[in-house]
Amino acid sequence: MTRKGFTLLELLVVVGIMGLLGTASIGAYRSITRGMEERGALQNASQFMHAAFQRAMIDRQPTAVYVWNETLQSSTADQNEIVVGKAVAVRRAGRITGIDGNYLLDEFADLNLTYPVSEGSQSGSTMFLYQLDNVQDGLKRSRVYDSVRKSTANEIYLLDPVGGAAEQTTGALPAPPGSGAIDIYGFEIENQNGVTWEVGSAYGFEFMSLELPHNFIFGNSQGDYSNDISNPVAGEKKLVFGGGAGGYDSRSQNTKGDKTIKISALRQDQSGNLKPVEIGTTADPTEEAS
Repeated sequence: MTRKGFTLLELLVVVGIMGLLGTASIGAYRSITRGMEERGALQNASQFMHAAFQRAMIDRQPTAVYVWNETLQSSTADQNEIVVGKAVAVRRAGRITGIDGNYLLDEFADLNLTYPVSEGSQSGSTMFLYQLDNVQDGLKRSRVYDSVRKSTANEIYLLDPVGGAAEQTTGALPAPPGSGAIDIYGFEIENQNGVTWEVGSAYGFEFMSLELPHNFIFGNSQGDYSNDISNPVAGEKKLVFGGGAGGYDSRSQNTKGDKTIKISALRQDQSGNLKPVEIGTTADPTEEAS
């Protein structure tokens, strides 16, 4: 007699095989997507470092890269913690030659040709002004208004080009032959953020920023930058390209500190806690550029 169907045992075997194949496919898919995310995070960070280094080579100005980790969402009973690695590239723009009350002045920069001039009370948009005095320092930045004001003090500040000390001459501003008084412009501080500004302080502005995907951070499990996931902002680091005391040196590329950054992914352990797992190190931008 000819069979016209399947037995229950055969159906159960087929269903079991399909379930195994489906589980394997889901696992493979997750592995592929995780690998793509990790490669993308490393590639984006490497390109960021390379672009910052190239900017230092082209402009012949020290360029600092700050990296840190920031908690976007704290863990709750229903949601996991979300932490991201962030970075900014900052180009040195000049030095502070005078401080007039709440204004940071630079007599050697035509700030009024680059930024709008404010005549009344300051309000509205602001930006960060980065202090670049010490390579070993962490991120130091004050928030200033994005327009400049003319100094109200009859003082001119001269920097000693050898020792870096500042001389202050009080009185009327000197007028070059055939011209009026020299106008000195400066930035008004909106929020000092604990930064101490002095005459001679180097300053700069960020020209590029980076944010890694959720739960990708700078550093590794040994805590190179942050070992405390609940307070990752404490793990700041600064890398400087072309930052020598004698100015930029294209022969040695004059790079201060590390040239690469470790990147980790936050993965859940058996207890459900997030732990950093190192996925790789960014490419050396000085080697890429050579």
